[in-house]
Amino acid sequence: MTMPPNPPPPESPAPADLLTEAERDRLLANLHRTLVWVGVQDPDRLEIDPDLLREEMARDRIGPADLPPEVHPAAGTVDLRHLIWRLIHLSDLSEKEETVAKELIEVLKAKEAADEERLKEARLTREEAHRIYEETAAVIRSLLDLRDILAKKEHKTDLDREIVKKKVEDVRRWNALVDSMEGKS
Repeated sequence: MTMPPNPPPPESPAPADLLTEAERDRLLANLHRTLVWVGVQDPDRLEIDPDLLREEMARDRIGPADLPPEVHPAAGTVDLRHLIWRLIHLSDLSEKEETVAKELIEVLKAKEAADEERLKEARLTREEAHRIYEETAAVIRSLLDLRDILAKKEHKTDLDREIVKKKVEDVRRWNALVDSMEGKS
């Protein structure tokens, strides 16, 4: 008795809309362009792994009461556009707001890396890949906005130091002038 030959393994049909390697490489290269964020808006809402958010909060001893109203740790979401808009328009950042901005930068870096890795490795349709690309570009935009907010604060601090230094020098010059005038009389 002879066994019938094994049927050929069914080939998994590759959908026509799957991302090709050339398209994947092009999307990844575009993510690393200098001006990838131009014309991209900050995301309205960003979903973050609640465990990652809690871990970051615990590491820096940030309690739920210390968070701005735009951060929702239980839901794992951040009203990112509103938060960035508010921080941009503040005249001074408080220490809490500065800490939250720094922590959010770390969370956004992790999200960017995870999205980029997914774009590199996952089997995606063109639509999914473009959605991830757009989301990652928006995260990059948010990262740059938050870094700019912190840089302005540092720049303002440097300017404040320079102003105080200049005022001290002015007072010293005036005191020297007054001392020299008293010596002549």
